[in-house]
Amino acid sequence: MLASRYRLPVIMAALVFGTVGGTVTSITQALAAHPVAAGRPGSPSYQVPVARPATVLHWVAGAPGPSRAEALRIAAIRPAPLVTDAVRAGRARRSKHGLAAPPLSPAMARANALRQAAARSYLATAHPPAARYLAATQRAQVRNYYCGPATVSEMLAQLGVVLNQPAAAKALGTNASGTDWSNKHGYPVPRVLNAHQAKNDYVAVALPWTPTAKQISTYVGDLVTDLNHGDGVPLAGNAYEVPGGPHLVGQPAGQEIMHWFDIRGYAEAGAVTAYEDSVHGAPSIAWNSTVPAYSTLPSSTIVDILGARGYVW
Repeated sequence: MLASRYRLPVIMAALVFGTVGGTVTSITQALAAHPVAAGRPGSPSYQVPVARPATVLHWVAGAPGPSRAEALRIAAIRPAPLVTDAVRAGRARRSKHGLAAPPLSPAMARANALRQAAARSYLATAHPPAARYLAATQRAQVRNYYCGPATVSEMLAQLGVVLNQPAAAKALGTNASGTDWSNKHGYPVPRVLNAHQAKNDYVAVALPWTPTAKQISTYVGDLVTDLNHGDGVPLAGNAYEVPGGPHLVGQPAGQEIMHWFDIRGYAEAGAVTAYEDSVHGAPSIAWNSTVPAYSTLPSSTIVDILGARGYVW
């Protein structure tokens, strides 16, 4: 949890994509499980593939490129801009005003566009329930900067996979500054999730400091889609909280906090988000007793909290 702040330049990059080929007729087709990459992050056999700029340019131009399955599989392991999650020393930032969304790598932007198209197709014809929740798997983070490992461990438990926090930390590259949103090895949280399960192809969605109504609506659609994908899959939120701004339940409103957390459900057709918080019961965090293990907040508030970082779905 407490990770390093990355000051983003106020530069908006426009990404141009070709039409997503083919109409997805069902969520099963749209969100087909990907093949798990050989080797796992942190293991001797794991290697981060080198980016192939020429391939990315083909995607942007709309020319033939990787298949949908390949595009999803490689997105989280392609090199990406460094966006850390560490709280700076000294005076806390009082506002996120002016911070743009973290820049996505072309590979991740392409993969997210493909998954968004699939989600829109699903929601256009499906009749999901008004509320849906996954298993309660909250784990207290074993170190004050282990919110990322704890979140990944919680999410994998909901997917039937056991991965303890030290192993998750090693795979994520977590250090005393926390778990990066993105770096030269790609996107740590979706990368590790994808390497340890085959029920969902996780991708990252970057949000600006002030998310738009459309971005809130997209989050709600992504939330409802994932929670109704097969037996349901969780999402990961990357909170960026500033003094005076909205905070997760029980977290001190006067502090700047970076925090990964497990999103495990929704109510009111997605208008309310249910999540679990690894701060609860964590002895290394002085205010852990004020934070519930399980909470709900309006989804619009959650998206505001995620502004200047984003979520993994």
